[in-house]
Amino acid sequence: MNARKLLGGALVAFGLFFAITNPGHAADIVHTIASGISAFASALASGGH
Repeated sequence: MNARKLLGGALVAFGLFFAITNPGHAADIVHTIASGISAFASALASGGH
C-alpha cells in the first residue's frame, strides 16, 4: 500500500470522526475551505489579479 493512499485514508477517517464529534465546527471548516478554493479558482480564471 503506498503512502499517499494511507495518508488519504487517515485524513478521511479523521475528517469523518471530527465531523461526527463536532458537526458545527466541521461545517465552518468545510465552508472556509470551499470559499478559499473558489477564491483561488476565480483568481486563476482572471489571470491571478
